[in-house]
Amino acid sequence: MNNDNIKNKKPRSKAVRFFVTLFVVLLVIAAAWVAFSLIGRVNAASVIPDSASLRISISNPVRLLDNVMAHESLHEIVSMPALEQVMPMLDMAQGLLKNRIVRLIASGNVEFAVLQQGFAQTGFAQTGFAAAMDMGLFSPLLRILPAVSGFVNIPNLYYVQAGKNSRFEFRLNDMTLFIGPYRNLLFISDNTSIFESRSADYTASVFSSIKPSAYDAALVLSGEFINTLLADQDPDIAAILNNVEFDSLVEAGLSIYPKKIEFRLAAPLSSREQSLSRILQQRSRVPGLAETIPADAQYATILSAGTLNELYQTALVFSPALDDALKTAETASRFLLGLSLNDLLFSWSGNEFAVFGLEGRPHPVYAIQIADERKRQEVFDKAFRSIVLGENVRLNIDGVRIPRIEVPEFLQSLLRQWDIFIPSPYYVVHRDFILASESADTLLAALRAMQRNDVLPKTAIWREIAGGKTVTSAFSLYYSLDLSVPFFLRKNTDLSKFLSLYRHGLIRISFDRGAVDLSLSLIPGSGNGVMPVSGYPLNIGGRPFNRIYGGEKSRIFFTSGGTAISLDITDNRMYELPGQGTHWVISAGADNVWVVTDRGRVTLADGNMDAAPGFPIITGLRLSSPPQVHEGRLYLCDEDGKVHIVDENGRQGVWETSFAAAVRSPPSFLTVSARRNTSAVYAAVYPKSFFGEIWLLDADGRSLPNWPAPISVNDEDNDFGVGFGSPLLFAHNNRVLVAFINQQGQLLVYDENASLVQPFPLVLNGIFYQQPVFDGEYLWLVSSNGNLFRISLHGEVLHQSIPGLTVMEEGYLTVFENEIYITGDGNALYAYTRHFRSLEGFPLPVWGKPLFIPAQGNKKAEIFGIGMDRRLYRWQFR
Repeated sequence: MNNDNIKNKKPRSKAVRFFVTLFVVLLVIAAAWVAFSLIGRVNAASVIPDSASLRISISNPVRLLDNVMAHESLHEIVSMPALEQVMPMLDMAQGLLKNRIVRLIASGNVEFAVLQQGFAQTGFAQTGFAAAMDMGLFSPLLRILPAVSGFVNIPNLYYVQAGKNSRFEFRLNDMTLFIGPYRNLLFISDNTSIFESRSADYTASVFSSIKPSAYDAALVLSGEFINTLLADQDPDIAAILNNVEFDSLVEAGLSIYPKKIEFRLAAPLSSREQSLSRILQQRSRVPGLAETIPADAQYATILSAGTLNELYQTALVFSPALDDALKTAETASRFLLGLSLNDLLFSWSGNEFAVFGLEGRPHPVYAIQIADERKRQEVFDKAFRSIVLGENVRLNIDGVRIPRIEVPEFLQSLLRQWDIFIPSPYYVVHRDFILASESADTLLAALRAMQRNDVLPKTAIWREIAGGKTVTSAFSLYYSLDLSVPFFLRKNTDLSKFLSLYRHGLIRISFDRGAVDLSLSLIPGSGNGVMPVSGYPLNIGGRPFNRIYGGEKSRIFFTSGGTAISLDITDNRMYELPGQGTHWVISAGADNVWVVTDRGRVTLADGNMDAAPGFPIITGLRLSSPPQVHEGRLYLCDEDGKVHIVDENGRQGVWETSFAAAVRSPPSFLTVSARRNTSAVYAAVYPKSFFGEIWLLDADGRSLPNWPAPISVNDEDNDFGVGFGSPLLFAHNNRVLVAFINQQGQLLVYDENASLVQPFPLVLNGIFYQQPVFDGEYLWLVSSNGNLFRISLHGEVLHQSIPGLTVMEEGYLTVFENEIYITGDGNALYAYTRHFRSLEGFPLPVWGKPLFIPAQGNKKAEIFGIGMDRRLYRWQFR
């Protein structure tokens, strides 16, 4: 028995010794491998020449890619035309990184740089790039790459033996990449001089203001590179760059989170201009206004870089012509008020200024810090004793007396002759700030929020977008695209498109004795925004007209030159009906379309642009306006003042009523339910003529009793007797109503009996080329200078200015799902809610008449539009 145990123990002891020996051998190999990977190790940054114009440091590429793929707005970003090739590359990279070994290899530090010619240290004279990747524990594999190169067959990849400069070459049509090992690094360049001069002779780290490991990607840029990149993009940016100098390299850091992007830039700046240098050399502090902005603010801009006089002196650096304007204002102020501008503004104001807007309220609130309240009161008292300013203290809301600064009516009337309007704002003093707004209700709402300490810094969205960062600033801008489109998003650039994908943004700029620190935080959001549809925009070429019509299924229609075009949106195939000359297309229901020329040739075609039996037909008309369709019938206005009808069978008719003048805008129609499941059809027409009248008719063109009605009333001088567009027909509270605004801003609303509805007419400030639209509760109008008006049927008028918008006859105003859409003379489609909140992602780069497709089943609503770049755009509502 004992002998058997001894015999059994011997094999076991041998097995134990074998596994122990194997473990020791593996441990020695692993230790040797680690030691070998550490011998001669260098920092990837040390092989990048110090003279690089741009360098990017990525501490962990795997982490960066994971964060990019998890980012909420990724698919919207890569849907942008400029980035349409990025998503396949990201998908491929993500597929590779599913392998654990690949993730380990790719987790080392990566350095990338752009180098320009003229570097004495390296001797090369061509522009190129250099990239280095730290292979870490896998660096010993670099030693065996040449040995295994003969067994690798990758298209366009070749191994070139050249002594110490032996390398792989990846040869493309117009570029060759040189790839080779350098100690623990894999080095890549597109320039042989850069590749052959690689060495660890450079500064290992050029970062001093930011820590690269704290960001997903860190950048260093030279001043020359920034000037080249930005100077030609915007004249305002060019003016800034021309008056500042970069004292050393500019550093930046980028962090990407699932629901946020953060960017920081540190730039050492100086200026030879004394006033600008004084601003740059200050040390920013926390502005008091930042702690008092109401919680429901949808945008807020705070400036605390200096007093009004210091800011004025700095502004003169960029706009010398401002001095003449200020001298004129100085003269006028002394003459009219008996006060110099220094007395009127500079003597009592501090160094903090702000403008913010509250949710659902179109008028902003302005805030100015009061440095000397006694002096302010003295200046206001003296100004109100003049003949040009007065103070109205009669308004009392909710127990709060709200004074108003008023300009006498005689002076306002005089100034209107030169198209000058001076607002009469309300104001209140709260602590050491004066708040002013054109709306007393808005001003009171802001004041109450401040008194309750219901402020923006207490909100969750503010903590998300501003948390963890310094709060000192000389300038800060917070925006929410629910209401406001910041100035830098109004241009149709790739950068503005990218920023428009983010619902909330916060920008801060601070100074610290010549060091400028800029931080940007962006938060994506769903809301009521839009995202581009993959594959769009389409280059449609030709000379496309700016109006789009749609079928009920899968076709949209537009014109280009003398060709009518049908687009199948399921596969983007286009079908054409050429040889039409000047013509219009308009949907005929299902996926059919009417094609009408200005000489009265009418074609009913299907989605493939094949004519229906019996078409085209020749009517012999000379059309005075675009055609109109209602309930399957086509309406054509002739130059002789008659309105003709064509149905889907080719039968023709004519309205019983003819007009003394040609109808320049097509009739508008309204179908309303009547008793016993019947319906009544109404038509409204404005024949543009000396008489200035609108008509209400039935479906056969018979005028209803008491019509026509004038487009201006109580107008002895006939200043209101001209209008544009078709009258608006709408129903409200079981009444049929007709609305019309003439060019000079008199808005009339008539009932079915041609009687004015009280409190109309209303006179709005502006020139009008577009007729109103109705959203079920409010009338909406837009003036030629971009003022958007909301008018209730009780006569309440609210308005908001849309900067940069002008709207003439080519503009377009419509309502879709209770939201208002406007295009004007430029390449921009604006969108607002009933409460004047701008929809996320707007304005969009289209003009004219867009096409809205309502949501169907599980499909989301969509917008089509044609841009001035002759491309067809398509977006989907989130």
